[in-house]
Amino acid sequence: MNIRLKLSLQFALLAAGILFLFSLIIYSLSEYQRQQEFYFRLGTRALTTARLLITVEEIDRNLLDIIEKNSVRSLFNERIEVYDYEDNLIYSRNRKADSIPIFPKYMITETRQYTDYKSHLGPNECVGLHYRDLKFGNFVVLISAEDRYGWAQIKDLRRVLWQGFSIGLLIILLAGLFFSRRVLAPIAKLNEEISSITAGNLNRRVPIENPRDELGLLASNFNQMLTRLEAAFDVQRQFVSSASHELRTPLMALTSQIQMVLSKARSPEEYQSILHSLNEDTQKLIALSNGLLVLAQSSLEKQKQQFSRVRVDEIVLNAQNDLVKAHPSYRFSIEYDRLPEEESSLHVNGNETLLRTAFINLMENGCKFSQNQSVRILISFTNKEVHIAFSDDGIGIPPAEQEYIFRPFYRASNAQNQTLGNGIGLALSRRIIELHDGTLRVQSMPGQGSVFEVNLPI
Repeated sequence: MNIRLKLSLQFALLAAGILFLFSLIIYSLSEYQRQQEFYFRLGTRALTTARLLITVEEIDRNLLDIIEKNSVRSLFNERIEVYDYEDNLIYSRNRKADSIPIFPKYMITETRQYTDYKSHLGPNECVGLHYRDLKFGNFVVLISAEDRYGWAQIKDLRRVLWQGFSIGLLIILLAGLFFSRRVLAPIAKLNEEISSITAGNLNRRVPIENPRDELGLLASNFNQMLTRLEAAFDVQRQFVSSASHELRTPLMALTSQIQMVLSKARSPEEYQSILHSLNEDTQKLIALSNGLLVLAQSSLEKQKQQFSRVRVDEIVLNAQNDLVKAHPSYRFSIEYDRLPEEESSLHVNGNETLLRTAFINLMENGCKFSQNQSVRILISFTNKEVHIAFSDDGIGIPPAEQEYIFRPFYRASNAQNQTLGNGIGLALSRRIIELHDGTLRVQSMPGQGSVFEVNLPI
């Protein structure tokens, strides 16, 4: 079921419920009004009969029957009985002398107890009155009749209400379909525009008719998503291009050396020298491939499922030990801005392996570009974050290039001839820190060293 039909049905059901409730209220009020009016007519007839029978001495039972039968105010299937204070029947209309009483005895009792009694007796509606006369005493008057005219009006009203409900429901359904089509027309247009956008035209944007309504906000958010997606595709294309270029260089070196070896027979010493060179190029290729793999994996959100509470200073110490084992000449000094009173002050929610990789890259970069091959590490914390600053006395980074050094395969101009590298370390470190909802910034001046600041939320 599409949204248009669903909206139409929901609107029709809501309107039908309101219409049905309105019709039910009208019917109930009309029925109540009919009943009260007919009870009033019955009461008036009973009171008139009691007064004529008891108060007016010139009128006897026979004369009263004649008067009532010829009265235009008589009711259909009307029956009246009058009882004295000893419950003796003193008058009855439409009852034979040897027949049983029209009204049950409990009605007489209820009328005497409550003065005014109303009830039903088959199709007839009944009223009982307690009539008091100073001269002749107390009497009970019971009257019943069938309100055929009133019921006919109620029946007609019920038919009209059902017809009106059915016609109204049909009109509501058609109107719902019409208006839902008009309301959803911008969505259909938006869907058509979206379906025309592919990987080849990500620069296209959805038109925004009214930026203040919900559809305008949806289109605006979709355009922002397209902007991010286009940027991601550009980064991906740049990454693939750079990776292909970086991988091609060592592969071509390996191929050329192998072809050179195969071109003619050589001495064992020459073979050993060439094998050493091939091994170096292979190690470079392995390091580059591992860096590319970790760089790609560092952006996966599923890594967040492997997060746990880890202590930052312990990860820094482990990274230092790994680097010292691989490079004994590297030196590190770790300091605390202030000692934590609780261990939880240095705990973050993260992946220990990824954080150690990021810290190793930052520490190794500082050592490679410093003449004394040393890095100073300052650890501080607040109620919300842990700060780690990696400082070196290296060659520094030109200010104009600092915004580019975190891009994959980018190397600063003054670093390209200093040491070997492939430009992956800083890009990988930033992605890992951002994956932990942290930030990585750099402060540097050429010839004065660099400071890389890492902020991780506690």
